[in-house]
Amino acid sequence: MNVKRKLTLAVCALCGGAFLAAGAGFAQSTPLPAADSAGAVPAPAADSTTVKPKPKPKKPAEAKKPAEATIAVQVINSRTVALTSLVGAISGTPDSKKIAGPLAAGKKTIAHLAHDKACLFDLHAVFEDGAVTDAQGVELCKDKKINLTE
Repeated sequence: MNVKRKLTLAVCALCGGAFLAAGAGFAQSTPLPAADSAGAVPAPAADSTTVKPKPKPKKPAEAKKPAEATIAVQVINSRTVALTSLVGAISGTPDSKKIAGPLAAGKKTIAHLAHDKACLFDLHAVFEDGAVTDAQGVELCKDKKINLTE
């Protein structure tokens, strides 16, 4: 084979490889949008294959706090009149929360209460006949019952 023919084959092989590489590149990319009359090219549209940045890890202050300890307490209205409301607070704290009510005479219900280590509660009950009952320092974790009597 002469030198001229070898050179021609080498150039053809080189050009063929370039066309194949360019064709593969065009096949895997989206076509570029046409420029408008001012010569500006619009920004590419958002693609679903766009890589989203990873969320930042939470700081220790943002971590969830451990759940409060709770107990299930049975509230029993053993009176002959209905309970209007029963509120309670951890002993020595001013933040009372509704525990139960209204509750018909002779009925019972379950209340879930958050408590501290001592598990002592101050209770305040109001009944339909206007009677009021107060109890301080009731240890509900031991018996888990509030029995409202005459």
